[in-house]
Amino acid sequence: MCPVCETSRRIVISGVGLVSPLGHSAPQTFRALLAGRTIGERVKSLGSNPDPVTLAAAAGGVSMAKHCATDPTVDLAEWAAREALGDAGLTSDGLDCVIGASKGAVQALTTAWAKHTNPHALRKLTLGPVPSPVPRDCELAVALGPHGYLAHHLRRRMRLGQVTNVVAACASALVAVHKARTILLNHNHISGRRSILVVTSEAALLPAFIASYHRLGVLSPLTVQGFAGRPLDGHRCGFMLCEVGAAVVLEVTEQPSPGQVELCNTAVTTDGYDVIRTSPSMESVGQIAARFLSNGPIDVLHPHATGTIDHDPCELAAFARNMGSKHSVQATDVYAVKGAIGHGLGSGGLVSLVIAVLCALFNRRPPMPWLNDPIQTPFRLHPAEVSLKPYARHAVFSAGFGGHAAGALICRTPNMG
Repeated sequence: MCPVCETSRRIVISGVGLVSPLGHSAPQTFRALLAGRTIGERVKSLGSNPDPVTLAAAAGGVSMAKHCATDPTVDLAEWAAREALGDAGLTSDGLDCVIGASKGAVQALTTAWAKHTNPHALRKLTLGPVPSPVPRDCELAVALGPHGYLAHHLRRRMRLGQVTNVVAACASALVAVHKARTILLNHNHISGRRSILVVTSEAALLPAFIASYHRLGVLSPLTVQGFAGRPLDGHRCGFMLCEVGAAVVLEVTEQPSPGQVELCNTAVTTDGYDVIRTSPSMESVGQIAARFLSNGPIDVLHPHATGTIDHDPCELAAFARNMGSKHSVQATDVYAVKGAIGHGLGSGGLVSLVIAVLCALFNRRPPMPWLNDPIQTPFRLHPAEVSLKPYARHAVFSAGFGGHAAGALICRTPNMG
């Protein structure tokens, strides 16, 4: 029984797609994670310290995001979406879609500005040389906005139905999942629809963004030796940025089939503490975790865990505080994917959800090789790969500027009998 609409409708994740610096598909990325690979390794071959933009691009860039005819977010989103649809055995024709991204088509937007004001500024706004080819319709990113541009091209290429944009800082993608689930469960808007596509992409490895995050003090040291993500570790010192595309297909059903991954619950909340800084209490994510416990114990936490000095201990403390009275947190494992893939900004939550689905399907939690000095917490923090019990419940979280927070709870449906 769904608590939102009081019907027997349930939601399953029937397909996933992922494009990351570690792989051009969800399985390829998951294999890299299981092998203990991280994007920080990619900069070791650069030799002497390059400029910050070159360094960030070498670590977090995706090859298919280069030399695009449109903004690279379009290609990343389409690639992930088509993988998810193929996994689900569906076509995109007429399918409704919810896009969750914090930045949108910012390369097209900045290119349009430079093109019409100061062409020489292109070298400062993009990755060194002028993009080849320059997005031919970059002015459209001004007319529609960077998110409207992404939605326009994705809908045109894939012949999608209604496309909705969600923008909620780094929580954007999980807020989009929550919205899509609500649409499928809503009596008045179901209109015979049984499936919906949720997609995200970010490609913001531009000097303006790299310099801004560096000025905020949240990036890992921009040197060959120091550039590494260490979430949940005592020596954490910031995150690495990355380009990424991710997608899931949600389907409504009366009874999930054995082995399917069910989207058991989602939640969205906000914390009005500050526009940028993390609330020391982080009650928003803690309350979401406490709400999810009504579905049963949480076996694996996939926190936002950026790897900044302030965020990680506050987030785990909020989970422990809100879960401790109802659940043995010592039995809960934790996995922080940003230490391997980097921070995909508004896409981060959906990336974590795709990885959580793969963990649930294969009963394996990838290693965290950067975890040499785990922070103090009652949760289980193990650097090695962990074998998970069958049908474990995974809770995924994301948080962003402005106090945005969102969560999703999944579990693989057990075999009957």
